[in-house]
Amino acid sequence: MLNKIIFLSLCPLFLMACTDDDVVVEEPVAASVGKQPGHEFKVDPASGKIEFKAEIVYFKYDDSTLTKQGMERLDALAEHMKKHESVKLTVAGHCDERGSIEYNLALGEQRAASVISYLVNVQVPAARVAATSYGEEKPADFGKGEAAWSKNRRAEFQLTSL
Repeated sequence: MLNKIIFLSLCPLFLMACTDDDVVVEEPVAASVGKQPGHEFKVDPASGKIEFKAEIVYFKYDDSTLTKQGMERLDALAEHMKKHESVKLTVAGHCDERGSIEYNLALGEQRAASVISYLVNVQVPAARVAATSYGEEKPADFGKGEAAWSKNRRAEFQLTSL
């Protein structure tokens, strides 16, 4: 608990407001990187939400560091964004239920920031990416235990038109 208090006192919480921008996606998109099977994604034309073959980028417990598999998925997304300069990406960070609401919102923001940092490092313009955090508020799995919690430690993506 003391670690969480120290962390929260040292880590400012920057939450970006969600908007109800109109989502416009002209056509479904499929992308893949080289010979990296399993890292393809498609864009839902109605919502603009990106659906990776494995759906999302996962994180380890209490961590915002990208895994090798997460980076490979983001490479496919970066390739798509470089080819489609009229799209903007919103990255939503999520956490499992352990930890306080404030702590999980901060961790979700750090996870989204890790994704954005990686994308910017592979030449996606920073002006075309935004972050938000839902903390533990939108679980992918409502169960208890590691099997459920591991599904909730994630970043999800949505493309919109600029």
